[in-house]
Amino acid sequence: MPRLAGRAEAERQMSPCEKALTTATASSALPQGAPQLQYYVTELTAPLAWIDVAGQCTDRFAEGTLRNAQSKTVVSLLADKYGQAAPEVTPARLDGVTSMTISASALDAMALAEDRAGFALEVLAAQGQTAGATLELSDMHKAAAQQLVSLADSASQSSKSRIDPRQKVYAIDNLLANPVAIADKSSGQNVPTAAAIEMDCARAEIEAVTGTPSKPDTDTSMILAALAAKHAYTAMQIGYPSSDIALFE
Repeated sequence: MPRLAGRAEAERQMSPCEKALTTATASSALPQGAPQLQYYVTELTAPLAWIDVAGQCTDRFAEGTLRNAQSKTVVSLLADKYGQAAPEVTPARLDGVTSMTISASALDAMALAEDRAGFALEVLAAQGQTAGATLELSDMHKAAAQQLVSLADSASQSSKSRIDPRQKVYAIDNLLANPVAIADKSSGQNVPTAAAIEMDCARAEIEAVTGTPSKPDTDTSMILAALAAKHAYTAMQIGYPSSDIALFE
């Protein structure tokens, strides 16, 4: 049978999504009983690869975002064990981003989530009972909210008539009643209150992106995945449960 030129090469060539998934899951391909140090070295590339998954793979935005936070948490834990520097985490803002290919309504929903988290953390920081609740973290959320509103204004065809989605003040009776730990619906556990705020913000942002009618382009997806992932990572650093951490304690 005659050989079809280029067919074999095309079949061997992986798509950008497949490449990202292969890198992100490389540690799972290690043989059973492989040295933990080898796992750590392999896992170093996983966090960025999971952001690539969020951007390159259809319907894997949520997975890529949350797995980025989980893998970064594992890398941080092992880095401490081996005396290495923890993964660098830049501020959870959108500095330098001037436009995005996503609906204004999705950006508004994300801005609302950021503003709500910022308000909650500000109030709890003033109370002084909540580990992880700081004015610095509150200000970061509020800055991101403003950036998202500005991007939504740019994305909207009728920005002059747009209503700012931020409410500025939110009901936080449940948070004030549970300043140390609070029930988390997704995990079914009591988690540190500030961690719940951060994870709720991450989930709301993921839902805003995945719920938009048309998928954003790759660059937009990766930028927004990184933003939400930073909140999820902060939640895990404060004490939100991560199944990956349990494997190496």
